[in-house]
Amino acid sequence: MKQLYNWILGGVLLISIVIAMLIGSTTIALHDLWQGNAQAWHMLLTYRLPRIIIAVVGGAILGGSGLLLQIVLRNRLIDASILGIMNGTQFVTIGSLVLLPASLNWHVGVGALGGILIMIGWRLFIPQNRPRLQMVLIGIATAMTFQALTNIASEGFGLPLPSLSTVTWADVMQLLIIVVIGLMLLILAWPNLKFYALSAQQVRLLGFNEPRTMWLILIAVGIWTGALTALLGVVFFLGAILPQIARLMAPRTKSQQLLPATMLWGSLLLINADMVARTILAPKELATSAVLLAISGPLFAVMLLKGSRHATT
Repeated sequence: MKQLYNWILGGVLLISIVIAMLIGSTTIALHDLWQGNAQAWHMLLTYRLPRIIIAVVGGAILGGSGLLLQIVLRNRLIDASILGIMNGTQFVTIGSLVLLPASLNWHVGVGALGGILIMIGWRLFIPQNRPRLQMVLIGIATAMTFQALTNIASEGFGLPLPSLSTVTWADVMQLLIIVVIGLMLLILAWPNLKFYALSAQQVRLLGFNEPRTMWLILIAVGIWTGALTALLGVVFFLGAILPQIARLMAPRTKSQQLLPATMLWGSLLLINADMVARTILAPKELATSAVLLAISGPLFAVMLLKGSRHATT
């Protein structure tokens, strides 16, 4: 049943990709592509396809990173945006562009490096053994602080915030390289993720080296979300919600086994949100992150209320 569920999600994602290739501020007709229309192919290959690839890969990053953080931190209310990782990375990226304008061509790599640095800083300086809701509040306060600093730097120096409307094939290649690096770290940590189904006390009794596995996951999440933030900007709450959607559809599945479904849900939501962003008011384009927030904000509020009730019972 679980495999059928993933295949259905994959099929819906494939349909969404085809639709995203054809519609936008300018519609591309299938018969134009079939007949080899040069203008249609140029629009598809130069502008639309890089954006679609980043939306698919980026959505998978959002979902996968959120689930991995929830596993190793044993907290189902968090993701990289709630902990302030994405906002911190965006501030580091904007700051690097101010100090080193030549880094613009490598802003995805700069974002990945910033994600690692912010993740390390968060792990070392933010209290870990806190109640779930307290960690959420600390993270949101950190995120809002970095967001304010980013807005000041962006407006003060006239730098635009990231947007999918400007992505290129060079950005795609940088992101894919970073995804592979993160996957290598995930492969090293994967066999040990099953121990996080146990309590921290039980894990210590088993003699399991929890910090090593946690660092591998945190660095992988940092490099992924940092690179994505450099391209898309901050996407609030979605990484926390996607694992819950996957759990809702497969309630008896272990968290580690939900990774494919969570990543597919992320890709599906991001590519469709981006379609809405570039078509609903065409030729004017909305920010994809704003469309996602309109979806994820109310859902996160519901999830937070549900978590609060559990915390008091």
